[in-house]
Amino acid sequence: MKEKRVLPLIFTLCLTLTSCGQAAAGGGISAAPMVDASPDSSKGQSAGTVMSCRIVDGAEDGNLLLAELDGAGSGVYTLTVGDIPVAVDGEKASAADLTDGMTVEVDYSGTVLETYPAQLANVSSLRAQTPPGGGYTDLCGLWLKVLDDLWSTDPGLNGMEGGGTVPYVGVDLSRAPGDLSAAEKAAVAWRFAQLHGAAPLSGTFDELAKQGYIDRAELSWKDGVFFSIAENHSHDEERYSLPVLQFDAQKWRGGDGADFFSDCMCVWPENGVWSDYAVGSEAVS
Repeated sequence: MKEKRVLPLIFTLCLTLTSCGQAAAGGGISAAPMVDASPDSSKGQSAGTVMSCRIVDGAEDGNLLLAELDGAGSGVYTLTVGDIPVAVDGEKASAADLTDGMTVEVDYSGTVLETYPAQLANVSSLRAQTPPGGGYTDLCGLWLKVLDDLWSTDPGLNGMEGGGTVPYVGVDLSRAPGDLSAAEKAAVAWRFAQLHGAAPLSGTFDELAKQGYIDRAELSWKDGVFFSIAENHSHDEERYSLPVLQFDAQKWRGGDGADFFSDCMCVWPENGVWSDYAVGSEAVS
């Protein structure tokens, strides 16, 4: 492995994000199966239901990706706002006032169309709340940015020998800082894979190897690339006036094909969102 040191580098969140997806609850492995969305495939619940969600992505154009926040729920949903009445912090608003990272209460009929991501039927209103200052605002957007930066590093690792990109993308956010819910992690994994025309597999390296995707004996993944983000504790003794996220990120295709972002840091900008981060060092093998 050769290692190169780079000066701290600030990446700016510049992706146009439109939708995300779901993995099995508890960090299990799941691809993104598509299910017939005809009325016969609808799953009925009690009439008149309110669901609490996070806007993971898509607020910029009103095509929302929502991650369920109720209890241990791991549901991921898409919703086009259109003419649905919107309120923000108790005041009448519009779809243009929504931002990624907001929590939102969705009033709907109680029926869920079992597409992937799922769809909430007959939505009658959205009630959004602005995230409090200093919270993990749009943390999903930050992790999507980190993953996409890794994808762009050494793009040859993303391709198949016969041409085209890998059919699978593995994403492990189980140790990423910020305490994302199961649904938020699933949404990030699905959206990232979708951006690059691949199917998402959520799970750790060991879980994916156990399922037969990664060849542990050969230390390789023939038809996929594994991405992970994990908290870095090497600077725990340092003190900062603003909240700080410290992490490492990795892209892995095999023993001789991997990229690493180490000692990464993202500082809360006080009046903004988690978006820019600095890479302490970068290594390629």
